[in-house]
Amino acid sequence: MPKNKPKTQARWHASHESDELVFAICDRYFMRLGMSSSQPLDGETKSKGAAAAVAEWVQNERNRPDITREKIYPLFWEACRRGFLHLQPPFEKGLTNSITKKYKLEKHPGEITVVNAIGEFAARHVTSTAADLVVSLIDRVWKTKKKKHPNDPDLQTVHLGMGAGYAAMLVAKRLAQKMQAGDDVPPLVLHAISSGGFLPNEPHKAPSTYFTNFDPSLTSIKYVALFSSTVVNQEDYDNLRKNPGVRYSFEKKNEIDIVVTSLADAHHKHGLLAQYLTHLVEQGYLAKDLLNKMYDAGWVGDVQFCPYSEKGPLTDICPVRAVTLFELDEFVKMAKEPNDKYVVLVAGPCGECGTSKKDALKPLIANENLRLWTHLITDARTANELLE
Repeated sequence: MPKNKPKTQARWHASHESDELVFAICDRYFMRLGMSSSQPLDGETKSKGAAAAVAEWVQNERNRPDITREKIYPLFWEACRRGFLHLQPPFEKGLTNSITKKYKLEKHPGEITVVNAIGEFAARHVTSTAADLVVSLIDRVWKTKKKKHPNDPDLQTVHLGMGAGYAAMLVAKRLAQKMQAGDDVPPLVLHAISSGGFLPNEPHKAPSTYFTNFDPSLTSIKYVALFSSTVVNQEDYDNLRKNPGVRYSFEKKNEIDIVVTSLADAHHKHGLLAQYLTHLVEQGYLAKDLLNKMYDAGWVGDVQFCPYSEKGPLTDICPVRAVTLFELDEFVKMAKEPNDKYVVLVAGPCGECGTSKKDALKPLIANENLRLWTHLITDARTANELLE
């Protein structure tokens, strides 16, 4: 009779390890690299390279003799995949000061952050910096509310409004990762401040889809979605806001403490408003010369699908409009008044192709009536273009 074949062990893979072990190994590795001394740490028998030293520590302290030096590096890839490792890009204070001086922003209560990152990943670093900032603002608002309402937990809730678009989507993902790693997270309500997404083949750009990034088991999270048509005729807008499915979202908008939004260039192929208006023209719903009329009126960009020129908002040039909780002048008012409310404008290059948005950003800095941000985050290339 043939002998029984020995059982084969399951092949090891970094994805099989726990969050705690993956993080501990990365933490130990970076601590080892940062040491000026090569003396062995606790759990090590003698001085050796960082990977070998960490492997020895895991073998001794965690009783994992199978974790060798060669397995340390795949665990770093796994840590990146799980969102544990993020580089913090440096900030360029010189460019910030130059922009403040050139555009006479000394009296503007807002803050500008220039991320010193150039290249294909600049947009990602701008959004991760924006997410870090939003986390700090959430904590700031929460502390303020706890002081004002120490005995009413409901009034201590922080309300965060999320705009649509690729940049806001990346901010939401990074923000969710950071919150999942935190211990003391405030109660949150996430609001969608616009309905869409526009194009049916791009539902991932609708704000309501960002809510799935957040784990309700880790914090007390509630949601206020905005389910409606993406755009409506101008004359129908007031009636739409009274509809039962939409009215609640508008009634709750004044509770929002922090808004996260981006901007789009009117001439850029990845701008959601320009894409959708082009789609409507091609479908015969709008006149063929509409886009040219908007460009002739000075259309340079939009925030939350509200178009503007260098002089101010363009409110009547288009026969249709997007459904959004806030108008541009409401953002401007929110940014000017010291009311513990914040508008974070993510103003890096296009997250899909890296194209600069400087032409759309410039009026939001140069025109006092369009300064709709309390916090503006951009990249070094865009900052330099604004100074040219």
